[in-house]
Amino acid sequence: MKRLGVASGFLVLFAVLARPGVADAAATFDPSVSGLRLARDADALMTYDFETGDGLVGASLVAWDKSGGGPRAMKTKVITSGADVADLLTAGGDDAVEGAHAIRLTNGQGFALTDPNLLARLKDGRFEVTVWVRSDGTLPQFQVVYGKDPATALAGYQQFASVRGIRTGRETSDGWAEYTTGPVDGSVWTIPVVAITVAPSFSASATDSFLVDAFEVRKVDGSPTAKMACTQQNVDAVCGAEGECFFGHCVPSSVTWGVLPSLKQRRDIAERWITFATRIIGDRNAMRNGVEIFTPGARALAESAASSRQFFGGMNRLVNLLRDNHTSFGFPASYFTNFSPQVTYETSSTLGACFGVVEKDLLGGGLGFAVFDSVENPLTGTPLKRGDVIIAIDGRDPKAWIDDVWPYNATAFPNDPRSDWGPVANSLSRLMAMRASNVTIARCASSKSCADGERETMTIDLASVLYKGVVEGVPDGISQSLYCTPRFSETVANGCGPDGSGEDPICTGPGTVGETRIQFDGFVGQNKWKTSFTTIFSASPTAVMMDARSGHGGYYDALEHLYNLLRGTSEPAGVMSLGRGTFDMTDPTWLFTRLGGCTEQTASNQWECYQGNGVGFFSTVAAPPGEKTRIAWLNTSDVSANDFMPRLLKGRSRVQIFGPHPTSGAFGAITSLPSLWTGWAGGSLQVQDSRFAGDLEGAEAARWESGHGVEPDVVVAQKLSDAISGVDTIVQTATAWLAPQ
Repeated sequence: MKRLGVASGFLVLFAVLARPGVADAAATFDPSVSGLRLARDADALMTYDFETGDGLVGASLVAWDKSGGGPRAMKTKVITSGADVADLLTAGGDDAVEGAHAIRLTNGQGFALTDPNLLARLKDGRFEVTVWVRSDGTLPQFQVVYGKDPATALAGYQQFASVRGIRTGRETSDGWAEYTTGPVDGSVWTIPVVAITVAPSFSASATDSFLVDAFEVRKVDGSPTAKMACTQQNVDAVCGAEGECFFGHCVPSSVTWGVLPSLKQRRDIAERWITFATRIIGDRNAMRNGVEIFTPGARALAESAASSRQFFGGMNRLVNLLRDNHTSFGFPASYFTNFSPQVTYETSSTLGACFGVVEKDLLGGGLGFAVFDSVENPLTGTPLKRGDVIIAIDGRDPKAWIDDVWPYNATAFPNDPRSDWGPVANSLSRLMAMRASNVTIARCASSKSCADGERETMTIDLASVLYKGVVEGVPDGISQSLYCTPRFSETVANGCGPDGSGEDPICTGPGTVGETRIQFDGFVGQNKWKTSFTTIFSASPTAVMMDARSGHGGYYDALEHLYNLLRGTSEPAGVMSLGRGTFDMTDPTWLFTRLGGCTEQTASNQWECYQGNGVGFFSTVAAPPGEKTRIAWLNTSDVSANDFMPRLLKGRSRVQIFGPHPTSGAFGAITSLPSLWTGWAGGSLQVQDSRFAGDLEGAEAARWESGHGVEPDVVVAQKLSDAISGVDTIVQTATAWLAPQ
């Protein structure tokens, strides 16, 4: 039967999660039966041993509804008699870790507790759920779900909150593994637990199955986290180490970053990421940060973290401080709930406003954040206007608050710190909604003056508005959120939305001084994308404004295609992108000599280029059709291929780059990483760095470029005075340069 072990022989008894407040493991190993024995004491709130079908009456079977194209909903069937599950119970003892029977679930089925009367006893306290599972083709997802309406909690829409269970490290030699939620609250802001589920993923094959045994819900000392008002600066003092400050109130960090792993597991996660950050990452600047910042920080977190906020939030911050926009830590399982801790999308959110980078010309100068777009009826009840400027967040200087808070909540960070302004401005409304208690706004009386006595100051309460909206729901009549972009205005009429091709749309229109205006967001494109640019530049236009202010990058071959339309051998340039070449800290001397041929149109050894992670190109076209075109290139929030293209055009005659600051500086290919923890989506890693020069020999002597964004030739930000007047400063400045001389 079962051999509880971590190597050979029997269990080196249970690797229990080692953190304050964790209940002792309830199911203990009994050598006399070579299996587990459940504790049925006063702390056992609900126990399921799966020995008989009658013992499961009142629990539920759940299954994914795959009948239509709607949200990923689960169908629930309450077990009303033992006959409902009789054919699912195993027999013979070998397929059980406790007693003689377990339940085998297949065809998308799972086991769940969904009865409100059964779960009501959890609401006012804390508890821990443990379960043993064995994969026979798939592993289940194990979670506690909080919701306002039990009928819709599993209906496929955004959940109020949830906690994903994790593996504890206790396993048997024949495939059984223990999962736990750790200590969790019986309610979050009075919203109760509405389901505890052990179910396969939506994408699991119908023929795959898993076994469930020894399912326990046990009491843990303590009460649910009190919804006390808090800020990011006082979260430890007000919410405690295990708490989190979200929407201006304390919540348990288990519903944001998840369950805290054990010390051994934390060490494993930290060491895996240290390897990524120092040995595999291609960005040479980030690698140095990995040695100097990440390595000591990650090891210290593994030892000291008392909550998932401290560990996973701290790890997310350290990954961001590597300073590589292609490198990310990943996403926790709370992604589809109200309490997802990272800013994963840019909307006008609670404030009903999108912010952009401005030059505060009416307030003494310097960069700041002002409204670029807004809705009529935001949730706060205080409509904002274009040109309204942020002067404080939680009573602090806006940039100082952002510098403290954003590293914990961003999904990735610009390589060049000087480029932080554009990306964070685009995410700012959402970031403040999640993490600020209030924001103070100044509204200038006119575009001419904003002196004392000529501006209105208002402090908007975010925390109480958001708490009410999350708990009670958003009232009718609130305007729909806007999708935010770094542009103050659209360069082409009617904007530039998706065209259904799956490629980045390229939108064109006439300018005001005879130029062609092109608005596009990236290089995700093949046939249609390439054909569009070929058509535009085959006509050899005299002047073009390229608005790439919201540039998310794309494909290397699309980058090369546009380059070959715009720059030729008369002003040669090019790039060589290479991986590390070795597991050692120092680059091998043969990188360029061995892989230099990978820059040729037809490399002599394609396999060696692939294996060596080398790619590049230099000028080969004698007279590209756009080489004499006067080009104004507009940047603000730009990364990856949108770093490469302005860098390749830099220095070409008749090209000027306009923007408030450098681009991100992410010069290399990106690869995805596998999940490193239960319920987490895997992150990503930049696996190359690049050198730019006129030819391969020049590239060998050039610097590694990552960490250095592309400097604008003309440093220009949206002026606050122009924002109030409705004038796009960057477009206006670029237009003046493009005008016939």
